[in-house]
Amino acid sequence: MQRTSNRLPWVALVAVLTLGVSACGGDETSPGGGGGGPTGGGGGGDLLSDQFDLSDVEIRIGSKDFTEQLILGQLAKQALEAAGATVELTENLPSPAGARDALLAGEVDAAWEYTGTAYINYLQHDTPIDDPTEQYEAVRDEDLEQNNIFWTEPAPFDDTYGLATRRDFADENGLETLADVASFVEENPDQATLCLDSTFGSRDDGLVRFEDAYGVTWPDDQQTVQEFAIIYQATADGDPCNFGEVFTTDGRIQSLDLALMEDVESAFISYLSAVQINNDFNEANPDVASVLEAISAPIDEALMTALNAQVDVDGEFPEDVAAQYLEDQGFVG
Repeated sequence: MQRTSNRLPWVALVAVLTLGVSACGGDETSPGGGGGGPTGGGGGGDLLSDQFDLSDVEIRIGSKDFTEQLILGQLAKQALEAAGATVELTENLPSPAGARDALLAGEVDAAWEYTGTAYINYLQHDTPIDDPTEQYEAVRDEDLEQNNIFWTEPAPFDDTYGLATRRDFADENGLETLADVASFVEENPDQATLCLDSTFGSRDDGLVRFEDAYGVTWPDDQQTVQEFAIIYQATADGDPCNFGEVFTTDGRIQSLDLALMEDVESAFISYLSAVQINNDFNEANPDVASVLEAISAPIDEALMTALNAQVDVDGEFPEDVAAQYLEDQGFVG
């Protein structure tokens, strides 16, 4: 999805969110609850230094300006360095297209990106592809042909749009799925208050996808536009909104005990995460992609959510979260 720069910097998020919020590291729903970091300790993988020799590789990597991208950028940097490469990491490139622009301009050699963002925003398709694999393959093939950009195999987590509400409100009203939400909007329009960012209501892959898939129109006068970083707490408080737009791997869903509504009709499109690499660089250094695919292969939605929460809720540094993940998964000693 198109990520906007209105997520607060991670330090500010910690200051806001830790007030009254308990750390999620011990939450039984977190992959790493109790002892051994967010990954649950010990992935049993082979050391990168034993599998690869990138001692002759120099690479410049870019990452965007929100928590998930900062973690992924650090994962790439530390993993490639463990394999012997010399890495220059440029962080906080402005969303949505700062990293992409830097790649096209030859200022970086590689950057993490989302397939939905690439398909809709960079390759300029009006209608997304619903099937995640088909959309990834379309991005991979078209970007290589048009822009000489190679895409690695994506990680198995899908960070897409979602709608959430506070847990007690969901329980009181029998809300578990987006279909339930659609029925609630029709039957209780006065309570159907929605917090959303400045783009969600107008994007082709935003609120209209929910409305079309579930046959409902969200009343305009029940929508409150906020900075994205504020929406999670506002939804948890029920003030000013009972529902909020979220990203599905955001750690605040778990830490604030929000109820994420199941998208039973797959209304919101796929945003798989992969690394886009200048193909000339890729062909000269094919093991770089192999390293990046290896370290991202274990990261599913639950794990990415837990990693994000380590930063946004527990106040850890992205570089420390990345280092612990690589150690827990057995990629570094």
